[in-house]
Amino acid sequence: MEEAVNIVILALMAVTVIGIVFIRNLMAVVMLSGIYSLLAASVFVVLDAVDVAFTEAAVGAGIST
Repeated sequence: MEEAVNIVILALMAVTVIGIVFIRNLMAVVMLSGIYSLLAASVFVVLDAVDVAFTEAAVGAGIST
């Protein structure tokens, strides 16, 4: 089950990165980078690294604003 969740989250991260690369609207890119940070934090939560997930969420929120 954990592997399936990881695969789904990593696939969503890949789609988000492709969107970041090809979209020219700056606001959309900022929103997608926030979504990417949220997905990365989700991966860390699934891997039981909650402290790293909190750090990723804080840094991602700081970078995207």
